[in-house]
Amino acid sequence: MANERIERQSEVTREGRKKETEVKEILLSDKGIRDNFLVSRPSELPRQMRNTIREELKIPYNSQKEEIDADICVIRKSDNKLVCVISVKKSFRERGGQTAYWATKIKQHQKNFKYILATPDVDNELFEPQNPTKKKKWRRILPFECDAVFIYSFDGKVYKEDKFFVGKDYLIEFIKNL
Repeated sequence: MANERIERQSEVTREGRKKETEVKEILLSDKGIRDNFLVSRPSELPRQMRNTIREELKIPYNSQKEEIDADICVIRKSDNKLVCVISVKKSFRERGGQTAYWATKIKQHQKNFKYILATPDVDNELFEPQNPTKKKKWRRILPFECDAVFIYSFDGKVYKEDKFFVGKDYLIEFIKNL
């Protein structure tokens, strides 16, 4: 039983890394983003900025600090400023609350960067193409808490509602305008 759980967690981690890589590749496919921003996992940041950025990602809890869920950091090259943190989720059955929680904590501690969610929404928890205005639980909560929510598994600009966007081009446009 324990081996099955470890195997399952390893698979989930591999799948999550694939989705993070997809988001990075989408962003880096744009010349404007490549020229003006560094897009990286926190652990892969250049050594000289890694500690500074990782400190910005921490939220105080009494006498301790905890690092937020930051799958991808977007850093403006002109001033080495962290301008956006991207939480990448494949699905939401168990993980939507984590993203909403960190978004709330970031607002509470007045962090000076955007916190967004990017997902392929494999389970159609956020977006049903045949009924785009239908809102399940996470569709109501996440756009309210996050600075923006993006479903990147569609080409172009498919659907937009307040801080909820469907289509790769919306994600690229958002980052370019930071």
